[in-house]
Amino acid sequence: MVFGKIQLDYVNLKIIEILSKNSSTPFVEIAKEIGISDATVHMRVKRLIYQGIINKFTISINHELIGYSILAYIGINIIGNKQDVIINLLSEINEVLEIHEIYGKYDLFLKIRTKNNEELRNLVKKIKNIPDISGIEVINVLKTNKEDKNISFQDEINKKSKEMG
Repeated sequence: MVFGKIQLDYVNLKIIEILSKNSSTPFVEIAKEIGISDATVHMRVKRLIYQGIINKFTISINHELIGYSILAYIGINIIGNKQDVIINLLSEINEVLEIHEIYGKYDLFLKIRTKNNEELRNLVKKIKNIPDISGIEVINVLKTNKEDKNISFQDEINKKSKEMG
């Protein structure tokens, strides 16, 4: 698999796949699963970070258990060409998890989390009061059935494994 100029071989794909499932997996455990030395895993991970393929190691939180049970998306329309200013303002709001510039019905699409509907209501008011926002639409999530942060490379791993023998 080629990303720009970067070639990902079987080992790199396997390392990424394992770390995508659990970023705290020890290098020794990854090495055993792949059949290489932990020093090789360490070197490969450092190279993947340097190349910008791995941006950061993070955790996945069960938001329901800590009281952030409301998940919603907000479509925003902007007057004029003020995306950068508005994106900077929205980036400062803790409840805003993702900001996407899109073409279509909205100019921006946000993923947000709040503790309850009252917090959601207050957040919507706050966003509506940002200058140059001409309209917003809130889309409440009733139930999340699948939520992955990364693309699975399992198909590519299987293909590379067959090629190897």
